[in-house]
Amino acid sequence: MSEFNVGDRVIFLHAPDWLLKDLPTDEQDQIRAFVGQTAEITEVDKFGYFWIGFGSNSDDGDASTYAGHSFAVTADCLRLAE
Repeated sequence: MSEFNVGDRVIFLHAPDWLLKDLPTDEQDQIRAFVGQTAEITEVDKFGYFWIGFGSNSDDGDASTYAGHSFAVTADCLRLAE
């Protein structure tokens, strides 16, 4: 059983090479910038990867828009936030 669950607040500790390797340089830089930040686990997929996201909502009158990144990582990339 995992130490993490959906809804847990976690600190993103590091971006593994396998996550970054096929991404454009600007996206790699954006993901590295999230290291040390807190996120919520939104899903645990069938492979045991933890989905976290970093972004924001903006309200534009009748519409709301989300901009950001969501990606899956392994447990060694996370630590429970206090």
